[in-house]
Amino acid sequence: MTTARRSTAPSLAKVPTVAESGVPGYVADSWYGLYAPAGTPRDVILTLNAAARKAVQTEAFRQRVESEGLVIDAGSPEAFDQYARGEEARWRKVVKENHITTD
Repeated sequence: MTTARRSTAPSLAKVPTVAESGVPGYVADSWYGLYAPAGTPRDVILTLNAAARKAVQTEAFRQRVESEGLVIDAGSPEAFDQYARGEEARWRKVVKENHITTD
């Protein structure tokens, strides 16, 4: 598991994280999010967020993603913005410190 915590999926619950396996601090999450164009009215953002949160809580969706070891964490637009900005900063640092280029 490359996440910070072990999966809650029954089939993966006993699989240790990379950090537990000897690489302290290792975390590489996969995540999905919805974006809207800059300037989208706040009420539209909130309506889209409410619909997405409702959709990911359905039993059919939950069973499908949890069988793949994914964890649903549908929060507010602000929480997602903060998370995405943190991920961008974290990976920017990795790229810079390791001189990673597209060549």
